[in-house]
Amino acid sequence: MKNHTLKIAFHGAAGEVTGSRHLVTAGDKTLLMDCGMFQGHRNDAALKNREFKFPPASVDAVLLSHAHVDHCGLLPLLFKNGCDAPIYATPATAEIAGIMLADSARLQEADARFYNKIHAAEGLTIEPMYDEDDANKAMAQFKPLGYDTVFEPIPGVTARFQNAGHVLGSSMIQLDLGTGAGKRRLVYTGDLGRAETLLLDDPTAPKNTDYLVIESTYGDRLHEPLQDAEGKLVELIKTTYKEGGKLLIPSFALERTQEIIFILDKIRRYNLAPELPVYVDSPMAVSLTEIFNKHRDSFFFDEKFRDYAKTDGDPFGFDFIRYLRSKEESQTLNNKKGPMLIISASGMCEGGRVLHHLRNNIGKDNTTILLVGYQAAGTLGRRIQDGEKKVRIFGMEYEVAARVDTMHSFSSHADKNDLLAFIKAVNPARGVFLVHGDAEARAELKLSLEAQGIKNVVCPAMGEEFELN
Repeated sequence: MKNHTLKIAFHGAAGEVTGSRHLVTAGDKTLLMDCGMFQGHRNDAALKNREFKFPPASVDAVLLSHAHVDHCGLLPLLFKNGCDAPIYATPATAEIAGIMLADSARLQEADARFYNKIHAAEGLTIEPMYDEDDANKAMAQFKPLGYDTVFEPIPGVTARFQNAGHVLGSSMIQLDLGTGAGKRRLVYTGDLGRAETLLLDDPTAPKNTDYLVIESTYGDRLHEPLQDAEGKLVELIKTTYKEGGKLLIPSFALERTQEIIFILDKIRRYNLAPELPVYVDSPMAVSLTEIFNKHRDSFFFDEKFRDYAKTDGDPFGFDFIRYLRSKEESQTLNNKKGPMLIISASGMCEGGRVLHHLRNNIGKDNTTILLVGYQAAGTLGRRIQDGEKKVRIFGMEYEVAARVDTMHSFSSHADKNDLLAFIKAVNPARGVFLVHGDAEARAELKLSLEAQGIKNVVCPAMGEEFELN
């Protein structure tokens, strides 16, 4: 194993959630771990997404932890700006990323058209960052590899993917290389799954790790028990049925939507709530759910889910849920009277069809908006969650009369206790870098780790570089 000078620089998700981009330099070669899109207010997102702080053409390899847009969403822009490196990922991640990136391109183009149309008189316009051709160019660079397959992304560095338990196909990235001080192992968790999940098998802590780069999204809080989710959803369905309104769930198309569908399937199977029409209004969520269904007997899923799937035969509710792909089908929901339940992307209410459902229903007092995922600061979802009485959608102001509820049970991220247990099990010999968390979450997790005797815990700033010796 050749000796290198090893450095890591943090170009995204440093002091904030979303937008993961971590650049590893080994000698004169560089590899990029994740190339995620920052998700936030339109103006903030444009500033942080449209320009890279390193030359895209200098990247020799990309390693992708999983296919959430905040980890893969800027790959088309990277290649549009001169990168021609291979992209390594698990087969499921590569398959899902193809759907996510194409959908991201279409959403950007559609949102730009709509925004430009309604602001034409003001002369305000926005442009998409990339189009479907750019997404296809990035997808052509994918090289799928299974878990625990050893490969060499750049000379002198060996790598492997290990199960992260976060979403279908998600992985931790393990890098092994020689330095002037000896052999070193760096592990990047990507997003780490929680110990208790509805669908996926839980992650296993890697051994003999020198440096750990780990997310800290929920480093300062604990999740509600998963078993509470079903009962709470039952009560919301009963209220929606009684009032004849709409239960609107802005949801991440990957994992969160499938978890909610799985719970709805159980509620219907055991007759726990009145039956009401259920619509999944997101072409991407429809395609992803089909992929989940295809893999439902695989080792990705935990044993309890596989047992349920065998006895139920249809764990993702294709027999009673209407999965909508076309714009015309989506638009018909605007004029349909309730009761009904609509699941639509995006989870932070920053793009996609959910914006149209919100602008048509947020002013009605028999609408319930159920937020089931992390709402980053500056997003429309966070403003709704924080109880703002007026919000802007597509630049136009709307009164909020709808009830707003939040369920933290669904998170597919490790919470504080999960993170502490995982880091203690890994026991990194030389240091821990806390990323993908806001300032408060990182600070509290760092204090908790130091109290347990874990040394050299670092909260890197955006653009900060470290030499790993």
